[in-house]
Amino acid sequence: MPETGVPVEELIDDFNRRILPLCTNFGSPQFMGFPDAGNSVAALAGSVAMNFANQNLINQSFCSPVGTLTEIAVIQWLRETVGYDVKGKVNDVWDVGGIIMPGGTGSNTVGMMLAREKKLPGTMQNGVSDLDKCHIVIPKGIGHYSVKSAQMWLGCGNRLIEVETDNYRYDLGALEKVMKERHKDIMGVVAYGGDSRTMTVDNFKAIHEIVRTEDDNIWLHADACHGFSLGFSPRLRHKIEGMELFDSISTDPHKVMATPYVVSALLVKDPAVMKTITSLSDLIMQGKFDFGQITPFLGSRSWNSLKLWLMMRNAGKDGLAELIDHRHDRACYLAERVKGDKDFLLINDVEINSVAFMYMGDMDRTDIEKINKVNKELHELLLREGIFHLHQFSIPDAGKLAKGEIIYPHRFMTGNLRLTTDKIDEMLEYVRQKGKQIENGTI
Repeated sequence: MPETGVPVEELIDDFNRRILPLCTNFGSPQFMGFPDAGNSVAALAGSVAMNFANQNLINQSFCSPVGTLTEIAVIQWLRETVGYDVKGKVNDVWDVGGIIMPGGTGSNTVGMMLAREKKLPGTMQNGVSDLDKCHIVIPKGIGHYSVKSAQMWLGCGNRLIEVETDNYRYDLGALEKVMKERHKDIMGVVAYGGDSRTMTVDNFKAIHEIVRTEDDNIWLHADACHGFSLGFSPRLRHKIEGMELFDSISTDPHKVMATPYVVSALLVKDPAVMKTITSLSDLIMQGKFDFGQITPFLGSRSWNSLKLWLMMRNAGKDGLAELIDHRHDRACYLAERVKGDKDFLLINDVEINSVAFMYMGDMDRTDIEKINKVNKELHELLLREGIFHLHQFSIPDAGKLAKGEIIYPHRFMTGNLRLTTDKIDEMLEYVRQKGKQIENGTI
């Protein structure tokens, strides 16, 4: 810590010279690993304004008299997007039907808390009474870490039931078998509206029918941190049909709406269920619109939703549809390029904006070990050179090489309106060139 203070002008100059050049530029059209562009001018203005206004949304009456109201509006707009009912008049926080959270992990955790309270009412007050009833079902190999973490944070222990998948969706026959055999032990079933690897959207209607046939008391949670945004597009919203039947939905606007980090929202089908996790205090949270009563884990809360309120008003429904269609179309363009090129292998079908692919070159397609080795070295090279960014992860192969084998594809994703097809072509040729050099040992 400095002994003496530094003038603001010097601090800014120091930041610009030494810190900013080393930051990841999520808004660059050459950053293609994640869709979190964060470059909406309206949302950026909101990021500045929220800090200048310095409101605290734990309390409405004297800490955030108008900020709370704009947040309620944002939650209602998101409810409309996913197909939930929207009330004409909101009388208190238990009418809102959602909360703003700092990231999808927080939203998923609150979803699991609601699942626990439905299965074991009164756990908030009395503690977990029967751990054997705290199992959560997820699709095998593609589940997000936050669900497992949530179980443990909530005192339920690691009690995941992983169900086999078919092309990165639940194998419905396998899910039905698990539900018939173990429904009494299950507090929640999680389905993905865009899993965090391939962005595959699950069959929400079928999952709802299978689960409800066996047990009405099991909580259905959709992790749609990415896929909820398909609801903005008249052309693509059919992909999330049935999600509105689920009890709760996680959304991450900072992932898909060009909004700077962080803003997430948990939405619930029945707003009244938030009473099961309400925490009251006569210190600051007594008003009808005090979000502190229904927002677990958080005390003071910044006005994060302001940047989303401004972005959505600025874009309107037409602009939001354009953003979602653009990123989907760019992903489809790359997928077609990869499918028609012998040097690459397409791993997934495009559902939202994700293309998982592998460099193949002249390698033997049965030599999974070598293919993985070359692609991992290729990704490390991309990170070192920093010209283009793609993501990489492990995933069970759905049958493109050897079904069930763990593979390490590159993952393209975008949410950036600045991305052009020319830039995608440039990236693919760069990956080809570097891949051949690694394959041939010339680099």
